[in-house]
Amino acid sequence: MNQLALAARRILSIDVFRGMTIFTMVFVNELAGISNIPQWMKHYPAQVDGMTFVDLVFPAFLFIVGMSIPFATQARFSKGDSTQEVFKHVGLRSLALILIGVFMVNAESGYLEEAMVIPISLWTLLMFACVLLIWSHYPKSLSPVLVNGGKILGVVGLLVLWGLYRGPDNAGMTPQWWGILGLIGWAYLIASVIYIASCHCPTPLWQLITLLASALVLLAIFFLLDAIKGQDIPILQTLADNNGNHTHAAIVLGGVILSLLFYHPGLHSFGQQHYFIFTSVVGLLAFISWEFSPISKIWATPSWALFSVLFCCIIFGLIYWLVDVYQKQAWCKLFEPAAVNPLLVYILPYILLSLLALVGIRLRPEFFNAGIAGIIWSFGFAIFIMLIGAGLTRLGLRLKL
Repeated sequence: MNQLALAARRILSIDVFRGMTIFTMVFVNELAGISNIPQWMKHYPAQVDGMTFVDLVFPAFLFIVGMSIPFATQARFSKGDSTQEVFKHVGLRSLALILIGVFMVNAESGYLEEAMVIPISLWTLLMFACVLLIWSHYPKSLSPVLVNGGKILGVVGLLVLWGLYRGPDNAGMTPQWWGILGLIGWAYLIASVIYIASCHCPTPLWQLITLLASALVLLAIFFLLDAIKGQDIPILQTLADNNGNHTHAAIVLGGVILSLLFYHPGLHSFGQQHYFIFTSVVGLLAFISWEFSPISKIWATPSWALFSVLFCCIIFGLIYWLVDVYQKQAWCKLFEPAAVNPLLVYILPYILLSLLALVGIRLRPEFFNAGIAGIIWSFGFAIFIMLIGAGLTRLGLRLKL
């Protein structure tokens, strides 16, 4: 089996890219509630042919998920896991992301609070408490009875919250959409299955070719399903309704490919020399695909996916040469908590806002609801969340799926 030999240390440039992306995600999520700001600081509407830096944040996280897949997979193979066991781990991790994503979506919309036994803010806080109980990294010194008891309590808690949830017409929870974490879960599942299968290629170069071909096939599937959309065939309609999963998975595979180009021993010298070729080819494909589909983050079009991969390649290249080659690393400390504990940092704003809503406190003063003041507030809020994340990480609270 063709496997990636891992170094014992973490890859700082990947950590920095991950931390920067989470920081920006927190910033733009808070910025979404600010009025009177430039259009380039907002998501473009679905029908607008273009993208802003805000439309790059989600695909950047997908891309980083892809960059981490070879290292995470090899770590499990190195522990002695079989291919079947690695597939099982990927499946459970994907299921966890999808489950948390659906719960978070239902906490944000679709509920009928007056029909619920508890306020939605309390429901949301209890939901995140259950998430922490199930997926926190428990100290090894802790008794297995306490660890298993905590996880079981979390599972039971989610089931109870599922039963307590009420929407219009006495409806329960529904997958209105998968949520950001759910979309990441589906893309991670598809890309990981493809990557694990590619590990059986006879040489690293063949593995690279297989991954490139798979990414192009995923983009072709998007075009095919988009062309037959509306056909009265249930399976095809379900796939068409979730067509974004294919382009999201292609973005993840883009991250996998770049990671192999930089860090696979069999491609190391080849990879860094051909980074520019890969980036240029992606750029060319992005402009070609733009002729056939508009750039739309909401519709998850292939042109948006390819431009996202292009920009991610450029950003990572700059980080790599700054951090790993020129050893300019002092500035990296700001992004460390989000790099090592990204899921916790991501959900912290939702936990904080739910807690404040429960006690009737509005976090953002009226003065900061618009314009430059709102932009400054959003930036400061992102730094504040990073500091909380750093403190909780030092205290030993870590989420690990």
